[in-house]
Amino acid sequence: MTIERSPTIDRRRVIQALGAGGVLALAGCVGDEEAAEEDDEETMDDEDEPAEEEEEEEEDEELASLEETPQGEPLSEEDIQALVAAFDDQPMSEEQHEIEGEERSYTPRHVWKWVSDETLIGLHFDDPNPEEATALDYITVGQKGLFTEESQPDEEFSHFHQHTAEGWEAGHGGETGDEGYWLTHMAVREIEYPFHDEPIDPQVDYGFMPTPPEEGSEGHDVAWEAPDDGEGDLSDDDRDQLIELFDGEWTNEDQQEANGYTPSHVWKWITEETLMFLHWDEPNPEEAENLLYFGIGERGQFTSDDIPAGQEDDFTHFHKHEADGWEAGHGGQDPEQHGMWLVHHAVRELEMPFHDEPTNVGIDREFMPTPVEE
Repeated sequence: MTIERSPTIDRRRVIQALGAGGVLALAGCVGDEEAAEEDDEETMDDEDEPAEEEEEEEEDEELASLEETPQGEPLSEEDIQALVAAFDDQPMSEEQHEIEGEERSYTPRHVWKWVSDETLIGLHFDDPNPEEATALDYITVGQKGLFTEESQPDEEFSHFHQHTAEGWEAGHGGETGDEGYWLTHMAVREIEYPFHDEPIDPQVDYGFMPTPPEEGSEGHDVAWEAPDDGEGDLSDDDRDQLIELFDGEWTNEDQQEANGYTPSHVWKWITEETLMFLHWDEPNPEEAENLLYFGIGERGQFTSDDIPAGQEDDFTHFHKHEADGWEAGHGGQDPEQHGMWLVHHAVRELEMPFHDEPTNVGIDREFMPTPVEE
């Protein structure tokens, strides 16, 4: 019997075939995994896109203060009369009280109030007789000193006025070393005065009746007594009277966290666009002992174009009119947001958390900066 042998198997070919098959199989696995990963990634991407869109929508929903800041009520005749009555100090000599009103005599256009041993605040009206005024032109801060370069606190104190003179005009400027007050004036509406070439809008008025002191002149003294001997902090009665008069509001209720007040602040609308404010040393103004700042605010949006008069070094702080709380109102996140641009003028030496060192009386150019990202 003849036995038929099976064909001989070429082991080398089998190994090559297996090897090739193995490589192909491996390649197929890798390809399948990559394809699967790509499919998974596409699926995840598809799943992520709506999530990202939802997050963006949530962020848009959370963005507050997109409606215009409420407009204010301009000062009424009653408001002006009440303010004139409250600012009842007389830091100038009697000869300068050239305006006789029904209630008392006045320095032309001005009324004053002492707020510390060295500083006072004032209101500058559109009529020489404050009792007959129809509008407020400036708010003012004064610092006791001498008519010298050394005594001038800073550039915003453009005007020096002697406390004792033969008349109001005679009190402007003076001789080197004269005693008096260095004054800052902040315009609170569009106004036109002879010392300006054209009308100006609300701003720190660095050009208000300049009285430059003698260059290099030395000397500084605040120990002298004012004609009314009225220096000193506000009394509790004075504080309460001012709080009652500064009865405006422009934020939502969520920000009125301190016994119905926005913390440390009380506000008074001057025009539909501009307000003035008092910033105290306690969150609840009714418990305050001292006034820290006197300032102004202007309606606008969180853009550099809306910073009043382009004074970004002075109007350092933007505050939204709508927020979940007072802290949440500081600054903006989007140029479409509305609020108030604020300038804070210190009325005493202060040391606040946002200061590297104590700040002197003057515009606080480090007050809680909220820079606009261009």
